[in-house]
Amino acid sequence: MQANNSQTLFFLGSGNMASAIGRGLAAQNSPLRLGFYDQAWAKALALSVELPGAQAARSLTDAVAMADVLLLAVKPQDMPALVEELAPLLRPGQLVLTIAAGLPLAWYQARLPQNTPMVRAMPNTSAAVGEAISGLMAGEFATAEHKALAEQVFAAVGSFIWLAEEEVHALTAISGSGPAYYYYFTEALAQAGEALGLSPQTAAALARQTAIGAGRLLQVRAESSPAQLREQVTSKGGTTAAALAVLAENKALPQLVQQACRACAERSREMAEEN
Repeated sequence: MQANNSQTLFFLGSGNMASAIGRGLAAQNSPLRLGFYDQAWAKALALSVELPGAQAARSLTDAVAMADVLLLAVKPQDMPALVEELAPLLRPGQLVLTIAAGLPLAWYQARLPQNTPMVRAMPNTSAAVGEAISGLMAGEFATAEHKALAEQVFAAVGSFIWLAEEEVHALTAISGSGPAYYYYFTEALAQAGEALGLSPQTAAALARQTAIGAGRLLQVRAESSPAQLREQVTSKGGTTAAALAVLAENKALPQLVQQACRACAERSREMAEEN
């Protein structure tokens, strides 16, 4: 592979996640040169205009020819057609990154040239604000250099953690789908406010900002566990304790969360088997 300061990363697909990663890299003044290819030429062109120094390729052939690293960023249902067209164009040593859900590394390795270095990544939608947590899984032929490059890419939208691919279903249940759980709880909190007599606007504003503030405290007080932060808010015999007693009765909330995550992980396994 070439030196980092001359490497080109080409996104194949210009959707929300590709856009977020590209913007994150640009904001960090990454040494990677960026390129975009999309069947919808206007989308790739728009990103190339928005991001300093980025380029757009008219064809997949041109994109692969210019790239040292390729990030496959199309929907899972569109991946078979992309990989079929991509396979004969790859050069030895080109790193392939993929963010498609439900497709294991073995699926790609069966369709791409032998010895293709790969890293599979599972970021979440918080990448849009640079606060994602991405699970990274290395393919058989990914070297330490390839892994370091993948870290550079996904650090642009938050933090990352390496894990074994068999852990991906648990990852999906906790962080992949996790943002939706927090949004749902925020919805429920706002609905509770309305039930207590607040206007929908007031209840929604209170619930939203409470979620934002709590998340921020989790971030800036990383030395404190969530349990410790909870205890700091909970006076014995006080109002918070009364509410938590309901949520904790017969371990209702923990058990419900475990059941939800188990259902998510099981569906993730089913989707992988379908492919």
